[in-house]
Amino acid sequence: MSLPDPYIVKPWRVPCQGSVTLPGSKSITNRALILAALSPQTIRIKGALFSRDSKLLTSNLRSLGFSVRESEQTSEVEISGASGRIPNARAELFVGNAGTVARFLTALVCLHPGGHYHFDGDEEMRKRPMGGLISALQNLGAAFSFHAEKDCFPFEVRTRGLRGGDWQVDASASSQMLSALMMVAPMASGDVNIQAAGARPSFVRMTASMMQQFGVRLKGSAGEGFSIPSGQLYEQEGAVYLVEPDATAASYFTALPFVTGGSLQIEGMRFDLLQGDVAFARVLCDLGLRITEDRSGWMVKAPESLTAPSGPLCFEAFSDTFLTLAAIAPLFPWPVHINNIGHTRHQETDRIAAAAAELARAGVKVEEGPAALSIQPFSGSPPKPGAPVVIQTYRDHRMAMSFTLLGSSRRFGPDPWLAVADPSCCGKTFPEFFAKLDNLYRISHDK
Repeated sequence: MSLPDPYIVKPWRVPCQGSVTLPGSKSITNRALILAALSPQTIRIKGALFSRDSKLLTSNLRSLGFSVRESEQTSEVEISGASGRIPNARAELFVGNAGTVARFLTALVCLHPGGHYHFDGDEEMRKRPMGGLISALQNLGAAFSFHAEKDCFPFEVRTRGLRGGDWQVDASASSQMLSALMMVAPMASGDVNIQAAGARPSFVRMTASMMQQFGVRLKGSAGEGFSIPSGQLYEQEGAVYLVEPDATAASYFTALPFVTGGSLQIEGMRFDLLQGDVAFARVLCDLGLRITEDRSGWMVKAPESLTAPSGPLCFEAFSDTFLTLAAIAPLFPWPVHINNIGHTRHQETDRIAAAAAELARAGVKVEEGPAALSIQPFSGSPPKPGAPVVIQTYRDHRMAMSFTLLGSSRRFGPDPWLAVADPSCCGKTFPEFFAKLDNLYRISHDK
């Protein structure tokens, strides 16, 4: 779908209705690709996400010598594992601005006993934190040389395999650093005990659960550390792994009835998914949204009445969704306070600063703290009556999708009042976002 830039958002004139099918989870897809590559099997991953991030990972796995076959039409990837070995001793690897790809691959290549790999990424990735993971791998024998700033892309790494023993990592900047080490630990030369500082537990629990789904034994938690015996291989019964629908992508459609009224069926969603971001739906339910769950997924209905939160809303454990709430917060009749999101300053962009700047551009009063946002309700008219306010998205897919929700509101009448710049940035994780939203718009307005 070719998108105009900026993308002018149409306010919904009627309540939403219909159903939506989500792409596969990026977090689960990319973990499954790594675990399959480390297995002795040829594993078919069904329901996989096809986006820029996942395609970067499959492309890099090919560069490392793995056999990868993809069918975007059926949402399937088949990868032939190499039993914990890295086939190619040398490769040029480009990670874009994908944190999972950057961190998972950096740990993965260190399994090679004599490898030499060159890494680079987008300009934004060159600013994102890697130091905790790099320091841990250096302590295990990998040698890094940096072309620009220390502990940042681009760099080269010479690898010597990974020994067992006590591993330590500072994962306070990103839990992906701990997950990266956990997934390669069974291939170390001895048993591994990993201690991590500052790791947020939700994505680490996902990693541990997926390792167990692939037949690997481990004990522990993000706070206590993990004990992982060596000599284990990842295997999948039936050589097929099914990816869950993306819970973060679900946040936009879960919030849509809040903005437009009406109801929406979200196929395949459940509250017991591996993904911690399902907690976002519970926050909206506390504010008045109604969700019922059956075999098909969620039926999401607009609130009959709103319930003000009793205090600040803590988004630390599911922070990828805080922008969804921040963008629609001005539509509530009371202030919204979001806290414990300091680590999001080091993601695709400084998300706290970006949200504050663009809410202000849309005429919202907002206060920015080091790890928090306080957002006031809309008052008056948009800053440019009659001309859409163009929201800058900073090449951040979640900024684009979240603020599109805000523009879907009829708060300022039926004419478009908001547009989002660079809508194609959603290709990072959800290339079909605007197509699916436009389809729901047509279904709702044609009835």
